[in-house]
Order: sequence, then C-alpha cells, then structure tokens
Amino acid sequence: MKFYEAVTENASRLNSLEEAMLHYIIACGKDITQVTAKDLAAHFYATPNTITRLAHKLGFTGFSELKTSYLVLLERRNFVIEETSLDTMIVRTRELLNDHLLDETVDAIDQASQIAFFASGLSVLPCTDLSRKLEALGKQTEVFNERHVMMHMAKSLNSTDVLFAVSVSGQTKVSIDSTSIAKSRGVKIITLTGLSKNPLAELADIALYAVDKNITYDEMDLSSRLTFFYIMEIIFERYFSLLSSRSNKDAPS
Repeated sequence: MKFYEAVTENASRLNSLEEAMLHYIIACGKDITQVTAKDLAAHFYATPNTITRLAHKLGFTGFSELKTSYLVLLERRNFVIEETSLDTMIVRTRELLNDHLLDETVDAIDQASQIAFFASGLSVLPCTDLSRKLEALGKQTEVFNERHVMMHMAKSLNSTDVLFAVSVSGQTKVSIDSTSIAKSRGVKIITLTGLSKNPLAELADIALYAVDKNITYDEMDLSSRLTFFYIMEIIFERYFSLLSSRSNKDAPS
C-alpha cells in the first residue's frame, strides 16, 4: 500500500499515542531505515505490539512494510502534472454533462429530507460550497470526511435521503464502503467522479462525471477540483431557479 494513501484513509483510526508515533516516523525521514520496531516502542515507552497495531491500522502487514512504503515515498518525491488547460477542462466537462441527469439531480435534492456529502481530501471543498448554499435555501445538509463518521452516517440514512459521494478517482475505499452501506438502505446515490469507469460511480443512481487534471506531489493528490466546483455551481443555479419559479407561481397576482 502507498504510504500517503494509507495515512489519508486510515489516520482517523489512530489514538493519540499512535498519532505521535506516526509523526515521529515521518520526522525521521530517511533515518527511519535505522529504527526498529523495538527502538520505536522504547522511545514511546510502549510494547512492540503497539507498533504492530499501528502498522495494521494503517493497512500494512507490519512495521517493516510501513517503513518500506515510507522510504519509497521519500525516494520518488517527484512532480506529476497533466498538460490540460483549465479552459479545456471546463469545455470538455460541459460537453459531458447530461441535462436530463442534472435535472434528476436537482429533483432529488429538492425532494430529499436530508443531503449527506461524502468526500475526502480536496474533494471536500466543492462539497462544502454546495452544502452551504443549499443550507441557506433551507435544505438539511452536511459534509462528512472522516471514515468512522461516514460509516456511521451511512447506517443512519434512509430512502428519503440523498447521498452525494464525490471522488476524483472514484476508488477511495472509505467512500466506496460507506456509499455501499447507504445504497443497501435504499438511499438515493449521486456520485461525482473523474471521467473513468470506477467502483464508486457503479453504485450511483445518478452518476456525474468531470474532466479532471491529475496533479500529484510525493503521491499526494493535488488534482484540480475546478470542474467539480463548476458542476456543483450548475446544480445550485438550477435548484435556485426551481425555487424561484415555484415562488413566482405561488405569489398572488
């Protein structure tokens, strides 16, 4: 497992001691090569079993694999960026959008008792933007990005609710697991992912796609969410227009 992905997906499972150990490992840099599980345990006045549990919680078979994964990350330390202009991303995303699916999305939001957004990393930002705007219009909505909270929330949603799951890759494990639970409970599932066949979109009742631009550094996902913001804004404006039209019809002549 890649070190950065392991930490991103599983760090919320760590207790305070394990978090301190993880920070220590990262601070060691390449010197971690010389550190054994016994050394690390002694530094924190803990047992070697504590180190093993830390590795397991992060998704590794043991401390040795955790160290190797971190050292590989340090060796790579490279920049990766796709050569796609932002203007092109917007144009291609607009070409991808299906008006019928957008209308279905707006209708689902309109009818929902509550709307839960599930996202990780930078994908939280466009979700938060739409969530706050919908809340201002009277919808009950919230963004969830921590693994245990997402799993708990998925178990509490029902068929009158909407789950909006957002992920560039569509392969974020916690999003897939929590969305699967919500789907089994009859929740309406909307997904927004990058343009690919992915397991998250396969769970959707309404699958929306955006052209994404892959940007990574040290295996960290720094990909642009511009097109995600773009789609969220289209959804908001259509919903706002729906409410405005309804208000005008109800107004006395």
